[in-house]
Amino acid sequence: MFFTRLWGDNAESCGVSTALPPIVCTDDELLQVSSQLAIAPWATLDTEFMRESTYFPQLCLVQIATPDALWLLDPLVVDLAPLWETLNTTSAPIVLHSAEQDLELIYLASGRLPPTLRDSQIAAAFLGLGDQIGYGNLVQRLLDFALDKSQSRTNWAQRPLTDAQRQYAADDVRYLAQIYPELRQRLADTHRLTWFDEECAMLSNPQRFEPQTTGLWRRVRGQQQLRAPQRVILDAIATWREHWARQLDLPRRWVLSDEQALELANSRGFRADLLHGTQNFRHRFTTEQISDLRATMDRARQLPVEDGPQWRTFNRLDPDTATLLALLQSKVHSLSQELGISAALLATADDILQLMRAPDAPCKLNQGWRNAVVGLPLKSLLP
Repeated sequence: MFFTRLWGDNAESCGVSTALPPIVCTDDELLQVSSQLAIAPWATLDTEFMRESTYFPQLCLVQIATPDALWLLDPLVVDLAPLWETLNTTSAPIVLHSAEQDLELIYLASGRLPPTLRDSQIAAAFLGLGDQIGYGNLVQRLLDFALDKSQSRTNWAQRPLTDAQRQYAADDVRYLAQIYPELRQRLADTHRLTWFDEECAMLSNPQRFEPQTTGLWRRVRGQQQLRAPQRVILDAIATWREHWARQLDLPRRWVLSDEQALELANSRGFRADLLHGTQNFRHRFTTEQISDLRATMDRARQLPVEDGPQWRTFNRLDPDTATLLALLQSKVHSLSQELGISAALLATADDILQLMRAPDAPCKLNQGWRNAVVGLPLKSLLP
């Protein structure tokens, strides 16, 4: 079989084999891995990627471990479609730490997400180990072992991978495979396992990875200085920039810098000279792109200002509401201390305000595990 056994006679003091794992780089090897994953009770997963010079993250390596095996899969030399099919159809839990970026990569590669996801960072929050604890700190807390950080800034697109890179990548799933059962046991012992599973169920919703089409102007640094008419123009420019960044697979600020976007939005007419400055050494505009931007800005100038993007103004709470919010936040903090659960996981200020304004309406604190644990205690304090 094509794998490195995860546990072994030559294990380190924490009980984990540190043998250098194989790299899966042929179709036959990938099919072997996929067949073993299909019958595994669970698997841990991590990815390595590069994003500095592209709009979309470039997947460079996938690391997977089951209870007794570990693999590194090379997407630069083998099509991982069979792997995605297995991951996206198995009912076995796929375990990650701080899963968002890894799930984005899976979604971009396959258009789907595994149906049963578990995040060890969320588990740690339920156990009072930290709100957003890093993987290295979690391993240190549970295994008393310090992970090697030397490859955290390495070039994962280079080939061949060095032994140090392979070891670093393997560690990201090797130790997670050891601490995951420990986390689940602790959650079961504290009667929070069903809460954890319910919270993680939301990870399989792919909507958060759909392209954003509104509010892109807020990503432009310095937009606060613009008046309403210029915000309308900036909104159109930012949407245009996002479209071309995706098309060209370039970072959005390589296509058009924030400074250029602001100057264009502030200009009385279309200033093509702003597109040919020293800031654009990474991207040269084509005639088509310049014409498209000009037309986009012309259309925006025809829009009524009131239809343009509006500032989200801060509404100062009246004294009674502010006092009640402080009381409920104090209650959340007390529950957090009592239960040993991160206060941010229990309820945010926005969650509490939503409950205050509509106590019986569907909301986060009126549903699932939070209803009994947080929602009902807070509602008992409402006037």
